[in-house]
Amino acid sequence: MSTFTEELATLIRGRERPPDDASGGDKKNYTEALSHGISRILAAELRTLGLADALAPESGRDRSFMGGYGPKGVDVYLSDEKHGLLLTSGVKGLVFDPRKNLKNRYRDMVMEALELHRRFPYAVCGHLFFLGKTESALPSKKFGTVLGEAGILMSGIAQRRLPTDAPELYEEIGVVLFDPGGADSLDLAPASLPAELHAINYPQRLFDAFNRRNPFY
Repeated sequence: MSTFTEELATLIRGRERPPDDASGGDKKNYTEALSHGISRILAAELRTLGLADALAPESGRDRSFMGGYGPKGVDVYLSDEKHGLLLTSGVKGLVFDPRKNLKNRYRDMVMEALELHRRFPYAVCGHLFFLGKTESALPSKKFGTVLGEAGILMSGIAQRRLPTDAPELYEEIGVVLFDPGGADSLDLAPASLPAELHAINYPQRLFDAFNRRNPFY
């Protein structure tokens, strides 16, 4: 098991699942706390790979950059004074009721990439997207399962290879599955998703995309 996987499992194990009758606010706080924790793990993995300046906010609040239409918060980032934003990764998820909220999250992701690439067309923008494993297996009328629907949506906005490609696309996207509180359920390579959406090698793919875009950095 890689250090990245081990750190994610430890984080999930260390946060107790909210009870089924918990309020929407409590579930939202749980998911956001996971997002902040995963962001710090991802930033540390990118530093290990060689991006020494990759950061994630320690305070739990996103770092804000001026996008194409206004300020935009990011979860993991690398920037400098000369170039501005060079790399970013969103870290967001739907561990509760993803079937209801998936399309809204997809729209948010599209707008996030669009805003950042409008201002920083050369920036490498990724997204690490996590879903509740059990609930992602629920049926979807058009796509078989919620995970199947997520795969179609994520594939449609991934693999931006050139700065002239559509700004609403991401250079890389990784999908993680786990059930709240269940570290043993962690799956970074869902068999029903294409390899280019697997989270197991997402940090490496993001690192490689950065090096292709910035060979002399």
